[in-house]
Amino acid sequence: MITPAPTTDLISQPTPQPQPGLRRRARVMRTQDQWKALLEEFNTSGLTRTAFCKKHQIATSSLYRWQQLFAGHTEDTDFIDVTQSLADTPEPRPAPAGDNNWQVELALGSGIVLRLRTT
Repeated sequence: MITPAPTTDLISQPTPQPQPGLRRRARVMRTQDQWKALLEEFNTSGLTRTAFCKKHQIATSSLYRWQQLFAGHTEDTDFIDVTQSLADTPEPRPAPAGDNNWQVELALGSGIVLRLRTT
């Protein structure tokens, strides 16, 4: 005779309770002005980034990110804004007559010009 295995009643089992001191805190949403104030306080505190963040219960990555944003830097520092109006760009130079080689010239702004030619 086959006896069925005992089933576990998941509903009657107690839910594990978090250990004291390990309670997860709710995320605090700060405004741009609040981050500016925090950064000013950090700059005058004399504390390390880690000590300051621990004191204010914020992630060091968040503090670093806001420092970069307010400094005008992004993670992609090689980015060049090419949204200049087409009316402001110089006219391309015409290719010499009888030249079958192609040529591409791209004005990137700030005096930077990318030229591609075939040989």
